[in-house]
Amino acid sequence: MKLAIMLPNWVGDACMATPALRSLHNEQPNLKEFCWIGRPAPLMVLQGLDWATSTICYKPRSKQPSMLNRRKLVAEMRKRRFDAILLFTNSLSTAFIARLAGIPRRIGFARDGRSWLLTDPVPTSNGLFNAYRDPCIVNYLRLANHLGCTSQDRSTHLVTTEDDRDLASKLWQELDFHPSRPTVLLNAGAATAETKRWPMHHAAAAARTLAQQHGFQVLIHCGPAEKEMANNIESHAQHPSVRSMGHWKDLPLGLSKGVIERSQLVISTDSGPRHIAIALNKPVVSIFGSIDPSMTRSFNLPESIVSMGLPCQPCGKYKCPLKHTRCMNDLDAPRVVRATLQAFDALQRQAG
Repeated sequence: MKLAIMLPNWVGDACMATPALRSLHNEQPNLKEFCWIGRPAPLMVLQGLDWATSTICYKPRSKQPSMLNRRKLVAEMRKRRFDAILLFTNSLSTAFIARLAGIPRRIGFARDGRSWLLTDPVPTSNGLFNAYRDPCIVNYLRLANHLGCTSQDRSTHLVTTEDDRDLASKLWQELDFHPSRPTVLLNAGAATAETKRWPMHHAAAAARTLAQQHGFQVLIHCGPAEKEMANNIESHAQHPSVRSMGHWKDLPLGLSKGVIERSQLVISTDSGPRHIAIALNKPVVSIFGSIDPSMTRSFNLPESIVSMGLPCQPCGKYKCPLKHTRCMNDLDAPRVVRATLQAFDALQRQAG
């Protein structure tokens, strides 16, 4: 069988799909082709895993000759003559792409009015489960189970490449970080929602406390769109051991994977770096605002969840309906520092 996977659109979701991808690789030994189809970022974060036999990268509205758009993706998929496709996306558009590509068997959750485009619409609930409330990892495994996979291993998994590790080493040298000193990576941003972002002044205060009072090197993580915020955190922290990635010109996902692997512990909002760290088996202190932590529950190392626990949490909204965003604005530095020190103490006890 020639099987295609339509990968999730976000980095964090791609990480959470790895248990299902591993299950399909291990339990479908007779696959002639196992092709992962996705946008650039999900494919980049999965680089290094040797489970796929091929990949197809696309951007829905791309006008670049070197990048497939939706129309060219359909043509490429038709040319590959896949026997089946498993849709880890829940959108109507990706189900329509699979239908236009003429793939005989199309498997995905029956939601958002797309059941008529699927040959195998998987129910979203049956009394025992509910895809709208269950952890994403469980939902992806449930789709793999539809093809006969039985694995219950819910641990996510990523690997770094030699290039990723070289990039991290170069950054360590440029920042004058010492390899023997413990490093905390702090990610306060979140591309998708204001109710996921941790305010800059809280992040700066936490970074300064960890560096000044506890001797950590603190690396402020950022993506290309978050450079200014990361650099401002460094500036407001006012400590030589608090440094921002935002001074680097290029910030590929491989660099994020490399520096996360090199760090001893990660503090992150509910965003891509959190999921990368979990999949690399790093201790993580996760800062939650409006989103229910159970939806993106992890099953690797124990994770420290920090949340205000307000009556309005979790509302699930990306913009505060009460217009105060207290779930993040009131979550102060001492609360996160305490959770970080507890997680680091547990890591030391485990190592020693």
